[in-house]
Amino acid sequence: MRKILSLLFLSIIISGCNPSEVDITVYTSDVGATLEGDIIEVPIKASFTLYSDDEDGDLDRATAIAEKYLSQDSIFSQSSGDWGETLVVETTIPMGTLENLQNYLLSNNRVAVIVVEDTGELELSLYPTEYTDALNSELSDINFMLGFTLPADSTNFRIVSDSRNDVDVNATAVFVSKKPYLYFSKTLKKRDEAEIVFKGTSDSVYSEIYPVVYINFPL
Repeated sequence: MRKILSLLFLSIIISGCNPSEVDITVYTSDVGATLEGDIIEVPIKASFTLYSDDEDGDLDRATAIAEKYLSQDSIFSQSSGDWGETLVVETTIPMGTLENLQNYLLSNNRVAVIVVEDTGELELSLYPTEYTDALNSELSDINFMLGFTLPADSTNFRIVSDSRNDVDVNATAVFVSKKPYLYFSKTLKKRDEAEIVFKGTSDSVYSEIYPVVYINFPL
């Protein structure tokens, strides 16, 4: 687990700003497939805000660097608003067991993964990889104010059931439909879904630890 220590994927910050939002979509059948040895590419979208005008083109240069650590079909889009510049990245990250992910990372440069661990129930945890240090170093070479930090201000796990049988999903200290839950649990029938939000701001426990979702496949 030492190679997978911190959360996230492309974290561009200015003056210590975390990525504002990360959205991840996971299908329950894919979770089960990882236990058979598969590596599943999971869709993820991340938004980053630069609270000033990007007059020097630092975001363009940071984007070119980040492409080396993301899937080849990644999409980058940039827009301007009242509060500065926003960069949105749509890409995928690998999901699998720790052993299989470690083998995968030997030939694939990725800065984040989802580790699936069977502890009696299936734990889905979002972690960064050793490539985060490489990305951080290259970003810092552009501008000392560019860097890498985690977690995101908001990490949204969208769990979609495409399994034939019911699936139980739970998580601790989260928000669902903007309502806080110390413990959230929901049984998903086929085609049901749950959107679970982990707040990573300084007043949240998830500013120090990383999001984990628990999934059970009752018999």
